[in-house]
Amino acid sequence: MALSGELRQSQTMTQTMTLAPQQRQSLHLLQLSLPDLRTELFNEMARNPVIEEIEPTLEKATISQKEQENAERERGFDSDYTEDDDIPGTAYTADADALERRQRFFDSQTREETLEEHLASQLKMSDIDPADYPLAEMLIGDLDDNGYFAGSIPDVMMVSGESEAKIRSLLAAIRDLDPPGCGATSIEECLLAQLDKLDGSPFRDDVRDLIARHHLADIAGGRIAAVERDLGMSHERYADVLSELRTLEPRPGRAFTRAGKSVAYVNPEVHAVNVGGRWTARVDDRSLPDIRISKRYLQMLEDPKTSKETKDYIRERIAAARSISEAVERRQDTISGIAQAILDAQPDFFTEGLKGLKPLTMQEIADKVGVHHTTVSRTVRDKYISTPKGTVELRKFFAKGIVGEHGEQIARTDVLDRLKALVDGEDKAHPLSDDRISELLKGEGYPVARRTVAKYRGQLGLPGAPDRRV
Repeated sequence: MALSGELRQSQTMTQTMTLAPQQRQSLHLLQLSLPDLRTELFNEMARNPVIEEIEPTLEKATISQKEQENAERERGFDSDYTEDDDIPGTAYTADADALERRQRFFDSQTREETLEEHLASQLKMSDIDPADYPLAEMLIGDLDDNGYFAGSIPDVMMVSGESEAKIRSLLAAIRDLDPPGCGATSIEECLLAQLDKLDGSPFRDDVRDLIARHHLADIAGGRIAAVERDLGMSHERYADVLSELRTLEPRPGRAFTRAGKSVAYVNPEVHAVNVGGRWTARVDDRSLPDIRISKRYLQMLEDPKTSKETKDYIRERIAAARSISEAVERRQDTISGIAQAILDAQPDFFTEGLKGLKPLTMQEIADKVGVHHTTVSRTVRDKYISTPKGTVELRKFFAKGIVGEHGEQIARTDVLDRLKALVDGEDKAHPLSDDRISELLKGEGYPVARRTVAKYRGQLGLPGAPDRRV
């Protein structure tokens, strides 16, 4: 008789997909922002003795600068200042060029940027009506250090004379600025405004449901079973969803300064350059350190006196240095290709700003470049591009739209413009209901549901039909 619970050994064959170390390294570097990449490279240089310390490109003197310095030395000026022998401690300017250089230095100094200034500077690139800029600036001024709206909507209504719907629609527009989530009145609104960060994640919808069903308090209280039961997910999937949730920022304003605190500045990694009438994406890598192998260690490999153990170690370190150098090169090529595809897909941005963006998905760019859509998601996260319309995060170029009757993409701005035109041209004695507006839009090729009409109407600050009746 066989005993219950008997242990047995068995062999099974399964197929699993694993990434090579070089692929993992490339993906890791790809998702890093420029400051984080610099830190990663300097850390690698500190760990790897065979990497020779090279002066960062931006700190290297240009040929013209060296020629100018040599010319000054020939004229007898070793620096911008000389000491007056008759009056000790008194310095005077060597020449007009030195004075101009010193003035440029002082002019180039920047002061810390506040959250209020950072948000206000984006209004001209947003979908907010210019007539609403003063009200939007008032709302931005009522944000606390964490980015939440700390003012009183009734007070703003009394001061501005605007409706509650108009004020809430502007707060919703502010939540779409950078950093996303600012202007929220609750943590749920704040986190839901950041879901674009999870584009390409298989857990995005689960994160949305977790937030929308008000389970944040259950998570904080450790009521995991209740969350898993309500969302109908396994414990393993819940762990993945929770990990994705933690990538969102519950206090988006804390990275910026208020009342003199320090701030992290946006450092654009890509620059849009007009070359022959075409906007070209140029990746800026001047601030990255050069990864070069020290000649001293190469000579040690050729030296017969070097022990085998030492040579093996040097070869291992050289391979690691070349691996990270190649990974950085692949990263730059990937960013360049994806940024170029984005610029080619959004030519109207350079004439109309963000309002000129057409519906664009990450999958479309992935298909054009020949990469996976998650690669596009990693590439555009925390990457910025400098353009004539300002510095913009790459993910902002992915405009949402609706699918038409024949599968075509229709820009949300087109629907908003048409909805506003219908309301402006309606009979004020018999205003159009949301259902009727939905029917009219569908008849014109815009398949918009009644709930979507109500949402868009709120974003435009338009009251419901009963309130529009005259």
